Amino acid sequence: MNLVEQLEYLFNPRSVAVVGASNTFGKWGFDMINSALATTQERKVYPVNKNASEVRGLRTYQCVRDIPDRVDFAVITVPYQQVPGIMNDCVDKEIKAALITSGGLSETGEEGAKVEAEIVSIARRGGLRFIGPNSMGHFNTSSDFSTTPWIPQVKKGSVGLISQSGNCGVYILRCGFELGIGFSKFVSSGNEADLCLEDYLEYLAQDEETKVIIAYIEGLRGGRRFFQLAKEITPKKPIIVMKAGRTAGGTKAARSHTAALSGSEAIHEAMFRQAGVIRVDEVDELLDVAGALLRQPLPKGKRVGILTAGGGFGVLATDACERLGLQVAPLSPATIERLNTILPSRWSHANPVDTVAAYLDTFPCLWPLMDDENVDAILLSGGVGTAAAVPKLDGVPLSTMEEIKQILKAREDEELRNWDLAIERMDRDQKPIVVLTMATSAFKDLETFNKLRENGILIYPTPERAAKVLAYLAQAGEYLGISRGGQAEPTC
Repeated sequence: MNLVEQLEYLFNPRSVAVVGASNTFGKWGFDMINSALATTQERKVYPVNKNASEVRGLRTYQCVRDIPDRVDFAVITVPYQQVPGIMNDCVDKEIKAALITSGGLSETGEEGAKVEAEIVSIARRGGLRFIGPNSMGHFNTSSDFSTTPWIPQVKKGSVGLISQSGNCGVYILRCGFELGIGFSKFVSSGNEADLCLEDYLEYLAQDEETKVIIAYIEGLRGGRRFFQLAKEITPKKPIIVMKAGRTAGGTKAARSHTAALSGSEAIHEAMFRQAGVIRVDEVDELLDVAGALLRQPLPKGKRVGILTAGGGFGVLATDACERLGLQVAPLSPATIERLNTILPSRWSHANPVDTVAAYLDTFPCLWPLMDDENVDAILLSGGVGTAAAVPKLDGVPLSTMEEIKQILKAREDEELRNWDLAIERMDRDQKPIVVLTMATSAFKDLETFNKLRENGILIYPTPERAAKVLAYLAQAGEYLGISRGGQAEPTC
């Protein structure tokens, strides 16, 4: 049985035993049995608890060996001293895979490391593969299976997440939900006593549900293997990582957290770059870039057209782009001439294009920029919520208010039609449109906001975040050899 087949028992089990299942709110066994039961009814769940006759209305078993049916997967949530005995029972039952939530093992010192080594030895004797110890669970949205507590209903999507920290993993998931990003698979890898990040990477590489792979990394067990896998994967699927432990203090903290071996920072940096792995520094970047790579075309170069409704945003966006190595593109004479017919004479006559607060001119100005061969990508500040950008009007006659409502509805309808066209143009011309709106939260109930979210287009709240996304898109395009008139091929 190859690795991918083995991991199918983790992500697609037909039957699950929860060892340490509990009726007591606040215990891991309570959370884990609830997570397992909250998924599809077709999966059999067996609580194992020596001190209770039933959990959540289900008959309990004293030991996994007592379960009369076949068990594919076991969740082990008991004190670490009991885990070797439980693992022996799982091997005797011929269980194929397990998740161990128990902490207090190799991350704490020599005594815990000895117990962990014993667990590994038992598992290998029986050919059992396991997540953890010290894991906060995993899930697979395509099979409706989860062992991860403390998260809301998971939106099905195309991002696979591997996290060597459970808390960071759950935080990334929650931030992703807020942005409207859906996930395919998630695993909190914990101490990686058996299965490690490289194993999950290999699995997600062949997973048809996963289009983009993201990872929170504290250390690599197999750096050479990671490099080889990444070189094979990145021409087909983007890999985005947030690698912690850049400093001496961070490295020490990682070792005490999950017993991770951080290694040389310079080596990691070079390895990521040569393998086409995108490295980011913050959770926001991890998700911003993942969302963009899922939906946006890769630009054919680094030349950016900036379109704003105010000069200040244009200045900030220009600074942000140039700091990141992007070029604020010189506009062609034909583009300037077209913009002259749309904008007042006081407009900047250059890139960035400032509509001088003429919000309704956003889309008429966008089309010339999309047509300009000097422009590879668009950073757009505006185009969302023009109908909402109207102050409250008190004391206005009812008849006038009705007229205003009709005008605003017409504006919103026009905005929606323009976005249909913009998305069509973006895909046709292979020019990404990265959207910046400072008041994102104020627009979440608008039809335009929902249209963009439904189409996988994220809205970024600052010029810096929008520019970083464009820079990473350009980096990915450069790695894949996407150049003007060229084909997408790996460059190394």
